[in-house]
Amino acid sequence: MQLLSSDAAPAAAVPTSEPSVGSVARIIAFVSDDESANALRLGLFDAAPELDIRRGTVRQAMRFFEKESATTAIVDVSGIAEPQAALEALAGVCPPDIKMLVIGDNTEIGFYRLLVSEFGVADYLPKPLTRDTVQRVLLPHITQRAADPPGGRGGHVVAVCGARGGVGATTVAVSTALELARVAKGHVALLDLHLQAGAAALMLSARPGPGLRIALEDAERADALFLERTAIAISPRVRLIGAEEPFEATPAITDAGVARVLDLLRQKFNYVMIDLPMPMPPSMRQVLAVARQVVVVLGPDVASVRDARGIRHMVKVLTGSDRCVTVLNRAESKNGVSLKLMEKGLGAAPDIVIPNLGAKMIEAFNLGVPALQRVPELSRHLSPLLREIAGTQTVPERSWIKRMLRP
Repeated sequence: MQLLSSDAAPAAAVPTSEPSVGSVARIIAFVSDDESANALRLGLFDAAPELDIRRGTVRQAMRFFEKESATTAIVDVSGIAEPQAALEALAGVCPPDIKMLVIGDNTEIGFYRLLVSEFGVADYLPKPLTRDTVQRVLLPHITQRAADPPGGRGGHVVAVCGARGGVGATTVAVSTALELARVAKGHVALLDLHLQAGAAALMLSARPGPGLRIALEDAERADALFLERTAIAISPRVRLIGAEEPFEATPAITDAGVARVLDLLRQKFNYVMIDLPMPMPPSMRQVLAVARQVVVVLGPDVASVRDARGIRHMVKVLTGSDRCVTVLNRAESKNGVSLKLMEKGLGAAPDIVIPNLGAKMIEAFNLGVPALQRVPELSRHLSPLLREIAGTQTVPERSWIKRMLRP
């Protein structure tokens, strides 16, 4: 790690020692909160079998490097009054060939440039950390591989799929789309690729037309007016794009059509939430390539566990990375598999757990209203998913009584 004083000119890059083939680099991380520690653990899981995450900040990192060493260090400067001075002090005990990555609560671009351009830090990532940002920003520094090439400016794509039918994947997709518009204040496209028997439109009392099928079959017919003809306004910031094709129809979905629809939506919306059928047609596999997260929803049953593992394996094979977020829905339902056994079957705890929220969920579906209207506590259970997607925490809306009593 080569740190410079703020008034010194940047020094030439110092060659770092490469670990030999087959060796495992030791990565030490000091973080001040559990959420950041979990994001690092998930984001660096495959590439860092010897990742050592400890509670602390740059001060604890200084004590560590006084006695031990590592090839890469991730240090937290959150809550430090003078982070530059603290990093300078760390440089006094840290060998210059150690790659230093810094996280913190300062979001100013000037602070980033100061650390990276003048202090020799490999990269800086502001909180809140998510698995996605850790994989995209920090992981390439650790694996010595180049970062994925930028795909151009476009909306954040999230694919939601059910391990099996009836596990609640569409409910998660619709509710998350509405929450993204409320919490992140972004413009959200909800794309239901279940062309036959899709449920998103029913949940929102909408009636889609034939536009989506036409666009998916013939990319040349998906022009700038596609969204105006096909998208249904659900709220000022949410648009639904779906279809209700008859069962006797045989849609001829093309690769070019799927690519064109995705491109149009990414140009117009901050977030594109896709309800993806599973198993999916081969032409829809490209959705996984552009999706930042693949949300796999499963129920508390053995078949869901098996199929969720199969989906995760498929995503790894097709994309080369693990971008799956598992959501266990209706956890601890009567006669369902226990959470402990679900963890054993999945090989890890589900990333998000939503309990059985009762009959009002079914009531909302039958009435054609969002589940969030009938079951407000669903917002709290979706909070970790919102944090992973948008890097923010949800704040449930207060009732008028609580607003009146607010201090």
